[in-house]
Formats: sequence, C-alpha cells, structure tokens
Amino acid sequence: MNQDTATMLANRRFKGMVGEPLTEKPQDFSSAWVLQQQVAQTYCQLAQTHIGGWKCVLPTKSTTMLAPLFENTVYDLSSSCSLFETPNEPMALVEPEIVTVFDRDLPVKDQAYTEQEIDNAIGSTRLALELMQSRYQNPDEVSYFEAFSDGLLNQGVYLGPEVNIDLSLEAMSQFQLSIKTHDGDIILDKVVTHPNNHPRVAVYWLVNFLREREIGIKAGMKVITGSYAGIVKVPYDAPVNFTYGELGSMTVTFTRKGNG
Repeated sequence: MNQDTATMLANRRFKGMVGEPLTEKPQDFSSAWVLQQQVAQTYCQLAQTHIGGWKCVLPTKSTTMLAPLFENTVYDLSSSCSLFETPNEPMALVEPEIVTVFDRDLPVKDQAYTEQEIDNAIGSTRLALELMQSRYQNPDEVSYFEAFSDGLLNQGVYLGPEVNIDLSLEAMSQFQLSIKTHDGDIILDKVVTHPNNHPRVAVYWLVNFLREREIGIKAGMKVITGSYAGIVKVPYDAPVNFTYGELGSMTVTFTRKGNG
C-alpha cells in the first residue's frame, strides 16, 4: 500500500482527527494487514512509542479482526482517562473488556505454541475498557478493510484491577455488568456474555497468528479479546463505576483530549 496513506492515517490517530474515506482502499485482508502495520510503524515514530499489545476476537470464515495497541495510550489504574472526542457525539465511547497481560516473552519459533505454553507466559488477568474513536468522518460508510487499516476504532485501553484469582476463567464468560454514574444514574445493568464465550480463546489464536508472521509476544504486552456489551456511551467529567459481577469493579472519570 502507499506509504502516503499510512502516514495520513497515523497522523489522524496522533492528532485525534477524522477525515474522508481512503482514496486507495485495501481490497482484501492481506493488503489491509500490510497497511495496518505501516500505520502502526509510522504512528510509533510520530508518538515515540511502541506496540504494547493487541486487540482481537476469534476469526470467522469471512472476517479476521485484530489491531495493535500502543503503549502511550494505555492508562493503568489511573483515576481519570483522557479521550479524543468523536464528532457529533457528546459522550465518551468505551467497551467493557477483560485484558490478558503477559509477563514472559513468547518469541517466534517454528512450532505452534500450545495453550499451556501460552498460559505459562501470562502474568495477570484484569478488568479493562477499550477506548474508542474512528478516524473516519462517517465510519458507517467505509469498508471493513478501511476500518481494519485504521485500527478498528481503537484509541487506547484503560487497565483496571486484577480479577480475583480464586475465580475460574469460565466465571469470566458471563456475569452481571453494572455501569453507573457517581449520582447513581444507571447506564447499563444486565447479564453479559463474552463474544467468544471465553476471554482467553482468542489469545491462543493471536499468539500463533502473529508467530506465523514473524511477530513475537513481549513481556508486558496486553491483549483484549472483545467487548461484553458493544460500545457503551458514558459521560465526560464525572466518575463512572463499572462493576463486573464478582470479578471486581473500578471507577473512572473520562476527560476530553484536545483534537488536532
């Protein structure tokens, strides 16, 4: 793909700006993957950061979904979290998720990693929020491969507390998710289910997908594997509490980051 396209998308991400659909559009997964990696490399140079993890879900017959997470947009247990605004949207956009954090490297090798080898490299499992923003003016009008190239709406990740170690991974497949404002207004309160029915199965897939492309996992990398409730709109400038059933809870205040 054209490096000019990658530079444009990287600049949009860096400045929190939106723009028109791509003139040179990727037509398949291979070209979209190449462009996404060019965007990531260019953004890392602009922001003086590095890839600190990945977002993904299990692929289907028609769709492979993954994108890099950048270390400079990871918020770790902070009381507030700054987002670029989405045009014509007065609320902050987040996705409630679970994050897997590695504490050992999984370098590239010839043989596939087993689930046990991957489990042994994981240091913690934590509550998380994916922070969302499209860099397209009208995101519903662009192709999936254009969205993929731009990082699938990601603008960062908030890392919450560790999940109770006495709870099994199966306990993370479904729970009561409650999201409330500091004043007690209920934003969401319902039983939710992980899109792959398990927060770790996509991690196993991701490690070997990347291995096949000569990309390893580094200690400290984070992987999120899909929202339990799609995109949730929450207010700016007011504490919002997220309770994930027995898994834990966190309170975050979202603030606006200056676009441009």
